[in-house]
Amino acid sequence: MLKWSKYRKSDDMPPIAVEQIIKKRDKLYELDYMRFIACFAVMIVHITATGVSEYIHGTFPYILMLTVNRSLKFTTPVFILLSGVTSFYSYSNKNREFKYMEFLKKRLAKVIVAYLIWCIIYYAAYIYFGYYAIDIKFFVKSVLQGTMSYHFYFVIIIIQMYIVGPIFYFILKNSGKKVTILIFAAVITYLCAEFIRFDLSDRIFLKYIVFYMLGIYIAMEYDNYSLWINKNKLYIILGYIMMSIIYIVVSYYDSVASTFAWFIFSTMSLFFVYLIGLLMKDKLKNIYGFIEVFGQSSYYVYLMHPLVLTIMILFAEKNFLSVTDKIILNTFTVIPVTVISCLTYTFIKNKFKKKEKTLAVN
Repeated sequence: MLKWSKYRKSDDMPPIAVEQIIKKRDKLYELDYMRFIACFAVMIVHITATGVSEYIHGTFPYILMLTVNRSLKFTTPVFILLSGVTSFYSYSNKNREFKYMEFLKKRLAKVIVAYLIWCIIYYAAYIYFGYYAIDIKFFVKSVLQGTMSYHFYFVIIIIQMYIVGPIFYFILKNSGKKVTILIFAAVITYLCAEFIRFDLSDRIFLKYIVFYMLGIYIAMEYDNYSLWINKNKLYIILGYIMMSIIYIVVSYYDSVASTFAWFIFSTMSLFFVYLIGLLMKDKLKNIYGFIEVFGQSSYYVYLMHPLVLTIMILFAEKNFLSVTDKIILNTFTVIPVTVISCLTYTFIKNKFKKKEKTLAVN
């Protein structure tokens, strides 16, 4: 069993870990680097999905696209973990009273408003493309179910996590066996992912609950968790590489073990991406200003990029582009257009907020 709690400040601690412990804990800079990684990963996953579905199985291009796609398919667990950390970190490190309705209002407002706006945008766009017809009942149903676009399932999951998350926060907070609880949650997550199969079942929060609970655990045990990550760097890197290979092979042969491979790969990826976030925080401090703005834009990047991708796919089909040309076109349009648009919006929004604060003070 992993014993994260045994690592304390001592002479034999990893150098990076010692530095992290003595830093002020009010800001977890590595989370923004993790958002940066996850955002690019999710765009690449959706772009390479074209190659996985259209290249002939067994050909080199197919294997290449499958390798890239599966080795980066950790985005949903990473985003859920980040939500767990950010939701409860402020409560775990300060003597702050937890107020459920205040928590819900703050969290849901950030998620739902942007979600509703983008649902309207996607609905209007898909009507224009000829995918949908004007139907208010269909619109409301799609918003509630997260089916307006294929990636909106994530929003439904996060909303559920925010509603039930405080229950798991208090369970972990009041338990002396946090790791045991996480292991139990992992079993529940896998069993639900493996055996609960029906239409829209991918939106059930129990299929991802261990990732959110691990985020809550990190919020509570940040120092110990960070030390454990640093002390086991080599094992985490090797584990990620090994599980990526296994997940790719299982996907290639469409094995019945695909869900189990996904679950183990996702779990190992959380440790790996967190490690990369810590290393980037340590080595790339000079670009943190950009990374911070990118982190603030991550939700918008997630919501927007499939629409840009859809537009480019329609363009490619209209012009009879080859699969390779489609992937090249999508890579050099979807990513820059989405990133530049979202960063610009965030930059302007931050400017207005700063101006409002200045006026309020004066």
